[in-house]
Amino acid sequence: MKLLVDSCVFIDAFDPQSSNHVESLAVLEDLHRCDILITMPAHAWFEVQCTLQRLIADKRFVGPTIQGQMNYPVELIHIDEPFIKKYAMTDIPYIKASDHIFVAIARVNGYPLVTSDSKMAEVSKQCGVRVFSPTEFSNELVKGT
Repeated sequence: MKLLVDSCVFIDAFDPQSSNHVESLAVLEDLHRCDILITMPAHAWFEVQCTLQRLIADKRFVGPTIQGQMNYPVELIHIDEPFIKKYAMTDIPYIKASDHIFVAIARVNGYPLVTSDSKMAEVSKQCGVRVFSPTEFSNELVKGT
């Protein structure tokens, strides 16, 4: 199964001051435990990396650890010419560009999307994308086991 995970889920998992910290950390650990590959567009990893650097500098980083390492398998979807041809004309209500990319990928490919971004979730639902909050997806994993 391919699963898109919004960068905000990683960011919230790393930031103990985030109101979504506990749920985001839990879903990442559940995904790892269930051996589910996380997929995301490459630009989103830069959002995660920049925030991670800021959190480390501010001494606020709390990372999920698996066997003592920060190690989540993430498949990056590269934004190149074939990507643009495949996703650029996807009919989606207006949403900021970085979120539009996630919704377009999910819609075109039928991938479920995990996000705590309420606007992205709303637009995703309007487009017929299966969208879950971190807690909802963790609950789905429990049902499946």
